[in-house]
Amino acid sequence: MSFGEIRFIPFPGKPLKYEHSMLSQAVFPTSQHGFMIGPENYALEPVVQWAVEGNLPRGRLPLLFYGAVGSGRSHLLRGILDAWRKNQNTSTRKRHAFLLPAVDFARLFTESIDTRTTDDFRRRYRDAALLLIDDLDQLHDKPWAQEELRHTLDALSRNSGTAVFTTTNYPGEGGIFSEGLAARLIGGTTIPVFLPGLAVRKHFLRELAAAFRVSLPDSVLDSAAEVLPVSIPALYGTFAQIYFEAVAADIKIDTVSWKQFLQNRLQIVRPGVDVIAKRTAKHFSLKLADLRGSSRAKTVALARSIAVYLAWQQTGLQQKEIAKYFGNRDPATIRHMIERIKTGLSDDASIRDHLFRLELH
Repeated sequence: MSFGEIRFIPFPGKPLKYEHSMLSQAVFPTSQHGFMIGPENYALEPVVQWAVEGNLPRGRLPLLFYGAVGSGRSHLLRGILDAWRKNQNTSTRKRHAFLLPAVDFARLFTESIDTRTTDDFRRRYRDAALLLIDDLDQLHDKPWAQEELRHTLDALSRNSGTAVFTTTNYPGEGGIFSEGLAARLIGGTTIPVFLPGLAVRKHFLRELAAAFRVSLPDSVLDSAAEVLPVSIPALYGTFAQIYFEAVAADIKIDTVSWKQFLQNRLQIVRPGVDVIAKRTAKHFSLKLADLRGSSRAKTVALARSIAVYLAWQQTGLQQKEIAKYFGNRDPATIRHMIERIKTGLSDDASIRDHLFRLELH
């Protein structure tokens, strides 16, 4: 299902909650369409479907989602589990699926050793049809649990089970995982989960305004989407804060009060185009002058397109302003660069990886 640039992976999420003294709990039920994604996360669609249907080739397992806090990694695991269970209603197979945090996997394994029930623990998880483990980074100081997980992956592969994990960082970085486990994770399918792009933030803020019965022009909400925190929970929390504080002060939420609140209370510093360009140049081991110059070398052209895309996503500048910064290029060329990266997010793993690494800084 799609909505312009917005698409929806069709499974529900966990309702968002906001604690406030005026109300014990304010709940905004997330979109009934499902998990909302923009071009930055289109690559999630096919792999989620493969995981639900159990069709990911054995050689492409395990499936690992890696991304920042608030990007929706845990939401994906819950959705995959729910969709998988519904998909099994017509199946005669009775194998089980499990979803647990990595810290629980380590704790339960340790308890099984203490109680001499290790065989039961291993039968439970190694014979699963679907094993989903969240926050695998939690095993960074637990080498014995990492080794057990590596053997669990071997058994799942033999038993035609599907394994889906999440981490914050790419598994080969930071020395978090043992060489053996890191090799198994990297040898599978690794997909970055990006924080929501501008199109998603705009759509979500419009949904929030409707849910809270706040009447604001789309242009005002769109401007807010450019400066508010980028994760969905942070967007919700900030909007709810504005709403309840305005209600408590008996202030009508209109265009003037909304803009004033953002100016007075939110100290969000967006990176300038110069910062983004320098960061991108450093990432590609290039000079800033290379990105702003006329070189058409393959690496320079890719780095320039990525810098342009990030500037368009993060700075709020118009394309003609970005074109001026990057060597007074034609705005049509800038549009072409942006479209190139948006397309690459769906079908080019190297572009996704470059963007993810730059997003972490």
